[in-house]
Amino acid sequence: MQGEGNQEGVETESEEEEENPPPSKQSKKSPLEELFAEEDAMKRTSQERLMMSMEGRAEKEIQMYRETPPTITSSDPAAWFWTQKQTYPLLSCLAFSYLCVQASSTPSERVFSTAGNTICAERSRLLPEKADMIIFLNKNCF
Repeated sequence: MQGEGNQEGVETESEEEEENPPPSKQSKKSPLEELFAEEDAMKRTSQERLMMSMEGRAEKEIQMYRETPPTITSSDPAAWFWTQKQTYPLLSCLAFSYLCVQASSTPSERVFSTAGNTICAERSRLLPEKADMIIFLNKNCF
């Protein structure tokens, strides 16, 4: 009988372990995390709201832009977005980053000059990929 009682005790312990699994490492928080848990939750929700509102604003601006009548093709798009930057703040910021044009051809002339100095008779066996890398590094690192 005693052997049977021990077996029952062992079975109940294993059943209890199955019902109450040990806490995982993810659920255990450090004291610092526990202290600032409420603030972190508030920050997360405010960031999520900000992202959702930003997406909503962008979608609204795109919809308004699509509803505007088309302009003539000879007009300057950068100038148009400059005049409309109050109406379309997100789109105008995006447009300025993509519609920017360099004021002079000096940088491109400098690249051609560097290419002429790099690809010369002394370096006639230089592979095109290697020449591109050398020119890129010369213009961006020095």
